[in-house]
Amino acid sequence: ISILKIMIKKIFFLSIIITFSSCEKSEFENLLSNPDKKWCYINNNKYDKNSIINWYMKFYTNGDFENLSVTNNQKLILLDGQYKDCFWKYSKNDSILELCDSRYKILKYEKDTIHLMALKDNFKCLFINYNPKK
Repeated sequence: ISILKIMIKKIFFLSIIITFSSCEKSEFENLLSNPDKKWCYINNNKYDKNSIINWYMKFYTNGDFENLSVTNNQKLILLDGQYKDCFWKYSKNDSILELCDSRYKILKYEKDTIHLMALKDNFKCLFINYNPKK
């Protein structure tokens, strides 16, 4: 009976270790969901620092994200008056970021810039961390 108890304890601790190691976020996921980051979508692969930024995206560790106004941090409201809540998911194996119904290949990323390519049409775009100079 004592051997059985030891085996059960080993299996229990092994399952806890596996569970916690699989919940660990990748470097990219930590960057994307950093609470200090405000990610702005740039619809080409070059960023003009003089561009006017109206909206940014906020990514949360639970897989939610929001589009928010730069001026008042309010959620983006669609034309029909409804909020659009979306999800995000990242696959480290193939560097694919899913945002609602869209899928992007992560080409590379740095501290404040993420280079992506839309898988639907190979369109290259950027996420830039919005950090207005004060």
